[in-house]
Amino acid sequence: MKVELILIKAQKAWHILKNQGVKALLNRLKSKTNLRTSLTSEWLTTNPTAAKTDAKAIFIGKTLSKEKLSSKMTSQLLGSEIRIALSHDNYLDNVGGLQLKIADEQLETNRSGKGFLHIFPYGAGLTLVEFDQESVVGINLNGNWIGYTHPQTLLEYLSEYSSEFAVEQFSIHHFMGFDLEFIDKFMAIFHNPKVIFWLHDFFSLCPGYLLLRNDLEFCGAPDVASNACLLCIYGERRKPHLKAFEHFFSRNNIEVVSPSEFALKLWEKGFPVKGVPSIVCPHASLEYQAPTPIALQPSPIKIAFVGFPVHHKGWETWLKLTDRFGADPRYDFVLFSEAQRPSRKFRNVPISVTKESRDKMAETLRDHHVDIAFLWSICPETFSFTLYESLSAGCLILTNPNSGNIQAYVREHPDTGKILESDQALMELFESGKLADYLDVRNREGKPFARLVINQEC
Repeated sequence: MKVELILIKAQKAWHILKNQGVKALLNRLKSKTNLRTSLTSEWLTTNPTAAKTDAKAIFIGKTLSKEKLSSKMTSQLLGSEIRIALSHDNYLDNVGGLQLKIADEQLETNRSGKGFLHIFPYGAGLTLVEFDQESVVGINLNGNWIGYTHPQTLLEYLSEYSSEFAVEQFSIHHFMGFDLEFIDKFMAIFHNPKVIFWLHDFFSLCPGYLLLRNDLEFCGAPDVASNACLLCIYGERRKPHLKAFEHFFSRNNIEVVSPSEFALKLWEKGFPVKGVPSIVCPHASLEYQAPTPIALQPSPIKIAFVGFPVHHKGWETWLKLTDRFGADPRYDFVLFSEAQRPSRKFRNVPISVTKESRDKMAETLRDHHVDIAFLWSICPETFSFTLYESLSAGCLILTNPNSGNIQAYVREHPDTGKILESDQALMELFESGKLADYLDVRNREGKPFARLVINQEC
């Protein structure tokens, strides 16, 4: 845990230095105040108690005036058609499935000759907030950093110039850290344009956006009055949280875009407003190549943990698995992640996927001849890029019933993996040696490699 906290603090320091300057960083270091860190979705669960505070993030640095906004943005906006996107953090600085999706959206929008304006709150935590004079939002335009400003300043600037450009679409990728009233005012400036809400996680169902009761186990998004909610650390906040979303969706014309059928059904089951227009649009697809039989090798089976090593991705189960079988000559365990974890039970392969190298994970898995992808998420994944990257590399998937779209995909395509009901069943599979039998049959038929295709249609 100490390593994760160090990484978080380093990221924060770099963000302040890059966007606010040396003076702001020095002031931050001198301060004794325990500031809430601006976290990515992955980091929020690395240190969940840090995100549960209601303390307001403190901004140290300069904000842009309306005049400064005009000098930096107006020439790029006048006479153009633009798409506006909201999310909880800066997609230019952070990497994850959500951030990559925004990067894809920005590039595709710019390629079509349109502008792309991105807004995010400073220091978002696991909550909706009420913006006040101390609140700050960050701005990106066409993939370039503009700066920080106060929400009211941004509204005033856009109101003044709104007649000079047209808004094609309003994309909400995340509500975390936003004031819903601010979003209402924001959209009203442009006479309520088409609004798309991307279902990247389940924050609109609960402040605990992973739907893990007490950050431990999948809850299924039960009725807000249930005993399950009463016993959960998020239960007290969930009722007003849901009510706020109910009011917001009731007064706005919003279309939900879900990356999977599984995610949409779970969201519709738990959301208080029924009949919200919706579509399913996967982030990516697979174009399979003709399978090529592979000669059987006496080498150990190579098992990969793919992605960031955190609790909700099944990290504790991976540690139990490698503790028990790490020295077993039948198996070779490897962590493929940007985050490295020293261990004598598994090897580390550093890998970072960016918008410039979308195929990097799949290519690395393929180059290392990985047999098994260990995708043991204990929370319901809405899509899972790691699933598609692993399938692209020809990996057999090992997962559990609570992994959301991962298990849903494997159920629909049973030849792609195995769904194991518990950690005990996982251990028994490795002890029995049946993995080798599964792989032998699969390799004789031909390892199913595929090309990962990013979906630009929605």
